[in-house]
Amino acid sequence: MKRLLFIALSSLVLLLISCSSNSRTLFQRNNIPEPQPVAQKKTATPKPEEVQKKLPTRRAPVKRPKPLVQDLPEGWTVDRHPVAKWGMSLPTVMSNVLDSAQSVEYWEEVIDLPTGYKVPLKRAKVYFQIITRLTIERVELHFMNINSIYSSTNHEPSHYIMNSLVRAVELKPTGFPQLTSDDIIKYKFLMNYGTPKEFSDGFHHYENKKTIMKVRDLDSRNVQIQMNSPVVDKKLLIAIDDMYSVEGIEYQKKLLLRSIDF
Repeated sequence: MKRLLFIALSSLVLLLISCSSNSRTLFQRNNIPEPQPVAQKKTATPKPEEVQKKLPTRRAPVKRPKPLVQDLPEGWTVDRHPVAKWGMSLPTVMSNVLDSAQSVEYWEEVIDLPTGYKVPLKRAKVYFQIITRLTIERVELHFMNINSIYSSTNHEPSHYIMNSLVRAVELKPTGFPQLTSDDIIKYKFLMNYGTPKEFSDGFHHYENKKTIMKVRDLDSRNVQIQMNSPVVDKKLLIAIDDMYSVEGIEYQKKLLLRSIDF
């Protein structure tokens, strides 16, 4: 029985080998490539950078252009031309104005310090009037002599420098339509210089490093503009500190003691 089972298994193995050889020979005769086992493709794991690139990006916010505003004038301008700039000497300003026959008013102001000292400050102002087709403008230019704080001999007009001004603009009757002070503030200041820093005491306040400007309407046809220079005002404070502070007084005493010889 075992012999018969062995013979049957041997015959089956020989039959399989024969079939395999015949099929290989058939593929070779007909130039048909033998079927190859299909290799499974490995899916590569995407890198974090690639995943980040594929993610939808947010659109950048659209930058809207800022409204163009003009810089504050650094003094008195006529027809957009600077006539009297901050720190300019009194004789130079008078030479720049066509109508320079105006007289200059001089006076002395006493500044009371918290320390009890009184500082005599020499001041001056000159008045101009400009009449155009639509306006009557009255301008007061103010000057101060900071050098006189250091020495009383500095009293020449060239020592007076411009530090502030006051302009009053009166609108002439223009018929129809009649210009008003609101039109001046809206179209000549708010639109040219932008939103004011603050609004208080009836004034629109503007300020930068070189100019402080306040604008208000006095009535329907009169506008007032006040301007001053923080740079020149700072020079005044420095001069007062140099001469009337504790350190300044001690320094002045040392200068006086140099002329005494023992």
